[in-house]
Amino acid sequence: DQREGVMEFFGNIYYHIQMAGTPVADFVVDGHCHMGPYRDFLVVDDGSAAAMVRTMDVMGVDVMLVSPHLAITCDWREGNRQSAEAAAAFPARIVPLITVSGLAAPAEVEAELVHWHETTGIKAFKFHASLHGCDTLADGYTPVYEYANEHGTPILSHSWSGAGGTRGVIATLSERYSNVQFVNAHSASSWDAIEANCAVAEEFERYHLDLAGSRLVFGGLEYMVERVGAERILYGPDSPFFDPRPTLGRMLAARISDDDKRKILGLNAKALYRL
Repeated sequence: DQREGVMEFFGNIYYHIQMAGTPVADFVVDGHCHMGPYRDFLVVDDGSAAAMVRTMDVMGVDVMLVSPHLAITCDWREGNRQSAEAAAAFPARIVPLITVSGLAAPAEVEAELVHWHETTGIKAFKFHASLHGCDTLADGYTPVYEYANEHGTPILSHSWSGAGGTRGVIATLSERYSNVQFVNAHSASSWDAIEANCAVAEEFERYHLDLAGSRLVFGGLEYMVERVGAERILYGPDSPFFDPRPTLGRMLAARISDDDKRKILGLNAKALYRL
């Protein structure tokens, strides 16, 4: 009886919070999202598009940018096909991130870009060089950089690896491609990562900071906003690789203004990815 009373008490609290809560943002974008099963652990409901959209509805997320686990591991072409299929099933809710491997021949990558440019259009790209066994200066990525430079298409990368580290790679790419927006995933995973990525963002105005990850250090987001401003910070919980709810909770509880939360939760991504 005591346990039932406690559960009822907290259930009532949850109900009233849900009913009386004031929305912080009118447009929320999960800017770093995968899809499908992963090889090393269980993903709830196999990370199906339908299951993910149900989670979006519960959380109040409007749009998610998707790069399937298959695309970032062993078969980027099939992964792109699956994300396009999911986008067709859930229009205006799922946006594909076109993924390629830097190890692929540039001609193969070029053919993939032509195909998606002509059939669905391309909103953004996703690189995961470490899982593909290369770095972000690999020859296979050159057609993507050239396309992104021509069309102003953002590139989200798990990291910007290569000669000179992140700072060196972004300096090289910024000099070569004046119209590319670079988004760095997992920018807040530790204080070292925060310090390093803020330094790069201060130097390069086309470098954006993605919050995806299982860790967001206490006070880290507040520090990032104070140091580089909210305009180049992007919400993305890495779902369904991770449960997206804790990341959203940490975001909403951050000691920053509601205006900054709105920017980070969706308005920045809406502008960057032209959603």
